[in-house]
Amino acid sequence: MAEAGAPEEVPVERRDLIVLALVSVVGGILIAIWTVSPEFSPEFFQAIFVGACLLAFFLFIPIMGTRLFIDDWREK
Repeated sequence: MAEAGAPEEVPVERRDLIVLALVSVVGGILIAIWTVSPEFSPEFFQAIFVGACLLAFFLFIPIMGTRLFIDDWREK
């Protein structure tokens, strides 16, 4: 148990980063297809990259929270 005022550390596991990367890349591809016409062009690959980075930024905490929730559920 953490002391009052001391931050509780949450370990980041390799599988968390793998799930985050997969979800971000697939989501980035879907965002790119939705916003730019899918063709072999630098604009399309840039849209994939921007979408993937956006999703990775906003989904890091929810993915970590989901993993912690699942770990707590398995312990009970």
